[in-house]
Amino acid sequence: MPVLGKTPAPNRLGAIEFVIGDGVSLVTTGEKGSLQIPFACTITAATLLADQSGSVVVDIWKDSYANYPPTVADTITASAKPTLSTAIKSTDSTLTGWTLSIIAGSILKFNIDSVSTIRQLTIVLNVTKA
Repeated sequence: MPVLGKTPAPNRLGAIEFVIGDGVSLVTTGEKGSLQIPFACTITAATLLADQSGSVVVDIWKDSYANYPPTVADTITASAKPTLSTAIKSTDSTLTGWTLSIIAGSILKFNIDSVSTIRQLTIVLNVTKA
């Protein structure tokens, strides 16, 4: 039975998804866009899903709305950036060195450090909402 004022655990699970590429043209390096996250949460895993086998390294930057836009100095991935190496998918639930906490209203920016062969990439951050 739920406790008043507490969200049942299954309703606290969520995902932040960001799609890069149109599925036709090759994805290129550089900044690909930003998302504002409307809820506080903790990242629990990062998954990359590509349209075909390829290689990619993604950096994720986070900053407050007041400090928009995030820059490379605001990276949350440390040296464990989401990576595909001649693969179509990968999941990392260890997230070594990552900044896992996201405050409601924070902005995430997605940057492709390197890429080959991929025409569309979906980045999924599994989260537990606060």
